[in-house]
Amino acid sequence: MIKINTQILILSLLLIATKVCAFKPIPYIKNTNIYEVNVRQYTPEGTFAAFAKHLPRLKKMGVKTIWFMPIHPIGKLNRKGGLGSYYSIQDYKGINPEFGTLQDFKNTVNQAHKLGMKVIIDVVANHTAWDNEWVTTHPEYYAKDSTGKMFSPFDWADVVQVDTKSIAFRNAIINCLQYWVKTTGIDGYRCDVADFLPLEFWKETRTQVDKIKPLMWLAESSNPKYFEAFDILYGWEWLHKMEDFYKGKTTIEGLDSLIENYYADYKKNKFRILFTSNHDENSWSGSEDERFGESKLAFATMCATLPGIPLVYSGQEEALNKRLRFFEKDTIGFKNYSLQNFYTNLLITRKPYATMLPNYASKIIKKGSIITYPYYSTKSKTPQSMLINLTPKTKIAHREKKDFTYKIEDANLEQKGIKESEYLQIFEPWEIKVFNTIY
Repeated sequence: MIKINTQILILSLLLIATKVCAFKPIPYIKNTNIYEVNVRQYTPEGTFAAFAKHLPRLKKMGVKTIWFMPIHPIGKLNRKGGLGSYYSIQDYKGINPEFGTLQDFKNTVNQAHKLGMKVIIDVVANHTAWDNEWVTTHPEYYAKDSTGKMFSPFDWADVVQVDTKSIAFRNAIINCLQYWVKTTGIDGYRCDVADFLPLEFWKETRTQVDKIKPLMWLAESSNPKYFEAFDILYGWEWLHKMEDFYKGKTTIEGLDSLIENYYADYKKNKFRILFTSNHDENSWSGSEDERFGESKLAFATMCATLPGIPLVYSGQEEALNKRLRFFEKDTIGFKNYSLQNFYTNLLITRKPYATMLPNYASKIIKKGSIITYPYYSTKSKTPQSMLINLTPKTKIAHREKKDFTYKIEDANLEQKGIKESEYLQIFEPWEIKVFNTIY
């Protein structure tokens, strides 16, 4: 008969649980949204002080978390373009003089906090600028090729690859991240190309930095394994599914299956940011108008009302329809804020999916060419229905009185006197409607 040492068994199980258990996200995260700030392009001045004047407007728009793209000095050696890439970090504890001073940044963070918003900043840990002082003072931080020389990852000639397994480098990054939390009171980090670094790198980093205060951790990664270290991952798959749907490369069922997976994770406090644009997509893949055309608001609505964390990029509320240059000055040029009310309605009324009643899933239900799914709003105590016409054609939806089923047909534009009622709805191309009844 085999004897089992109970104490050893319990200890072993505890150790296993500790390794498997993800960090517990702060409660704020479930109901947050994120607004990405491109300081350089936000205003003609391109400074923290100039951006800070927009904070009251963003607060009224419903923004809860501000994400600043890298705020550090940019490398000059092998620089791309005139101003360089924000992601070529010359000094991890410095402030890009293009944006202002350390005190300017502190003032901006303090103002955001007074308005009830959180602030997170970018951390770039996979590579540094070629003229980062660590290249000279700590060459052991960097990866070497077969000849013993440092090298750039991919075709990113303005940066040098670090040794992602270096404990000394990890400790240096931890020290820098602790510095910004202690010095400026920021509330978290968005970690660039997070899955280029080992998961253990981030687990240890978060463990040490969170000792100062619990933070929000967002990974630029869609790898579910990284939920072990992060609260929020990127919804890259959702972005590409939306683009494919608009191009006719996938179906509503393709959208639905992915959202079902996201919702299953959401209930476990594993969140994804959902978006139609960000700095990479805008500059390198194209503006929303290029990638989504007239469907952009329909998909933006889905990003803000399906289970996830909605992300809005600088200028989307202005209906920005150009690619912002990445290495040069290229001001957004706020004038009309033509979509400000649209995003305000989405962000202000959004409720977290944690408030869903058990009987209602997140499933997207196809009603012919119309989709519908449960929607929870601060304007209603009961679940509502979000209905969206995901086609470029006008549709008429006839609802049966007995079982609430729909019959969808193309609208005959020559028909006269058609009026909407409880049982008949006209949907213009890509139109969005919210009803107080679950369909």
